[in-house]
Amino acid sequence: MEHVRNITREFETGKHAVMHVEGRSGSVEVEGYEGTSVRVDATVRIWSDLSVEADDAASTVAQNMEQDGHRVIVRAPSLPQSHVGWNVLLGARGSRVDYAIRVPKGSAVRVLSRSGRISIHRIDGRVHCEAMSGKTQVEEITGDVTASSRSGSVSIEQVRGNVTADVRSGKVRVHHVTGDVVIEARSGAVEVAETGASLRVIARSGAVMIDDAEGPVHARARCGALRYRGRVKADFDIEVHTGNIQFSVDPEYPFFIDAESHIGPVTSSLPRRGGEPPPAGGPKVRLRARTGPIRISRLD
Repeated sequence: MEHVRNITREFETGKHAVMHVEGRSGSVEVEGYEGTSVRVDATVRIWSDLSVEADDAASTVAQNMEQDGHRVIVRAPSLPQSHVGWNVLLGARGSRVDYAIRVPKGSAVRVLSRSGRISIHRIDGRVHCEAMSGKTQVEEITGDVTASSRSGSVSIEQVRGNVTADVRSGKVRVHHVTGDVVIEARSGAVEVAETGASLRVIARSGAVMIDDAEGPVHARARCGALRYRGRVKADFDIEVHTGNIQFSVDPEYPFFIDAESHIGPVTSSLPRRGGEPPPAGGPKVRLRARTGPIRISRLD
């Protein structure tokens, strides 16, 4: 039988809190709001024949929330994992704690999770999150963002600051970032769009798709296609070991290009400029493919 207990605690911190969360099994959602206190809502789910176990678990969860000045620390405790049967679709079922946390918008947020979804929204401070297993979503941040994941997709959008993402297994999606972006992906597709400063992507296995980079681009793909669509406004340095390069650009923004494939053709459908070179100091584009074609074309 599933027993559910709800816990709410509120901590007065002022407009600039530091929120630290350590989750074990269950989701963690942190959202900024115009206020001066941190509110933590925890939902405890216990599968047990004894309701007293749920009461004890709820008490332990509450005790693992503490405040130190403007800093609030929430640590999910180890809970009883007794199972009450077997579900054909879900298998054995255990305990979990889901956290829904509201913090002042000016807060800094740090979330560590062993298993479960992480969701962080509308924060005006620095954000750091680490997930061992589970989806990570970060949106509407004014400040730097650092995200790492061993297993699970990572989505980061609308950030006025720098972004660093390190993902071992799972798709990476980074959109609308004003600062520098650094992405390292070991296995999974990488999708980047509308970056305002420098972009650096290192991908071992999986396709890389980049749209509308305003600053310089440094991209390396070990195994997988790499595609760029947009204008060229700064220097690009792109290398692919095994896979093709598709480079679709706006010819009204001229640049110098150096493209070479060791095994594969290099083709271009861009209009010639009658021998007129780009202006002195114009952007330089370097494209290299070890095994695979390079195709350069006009942006649709």
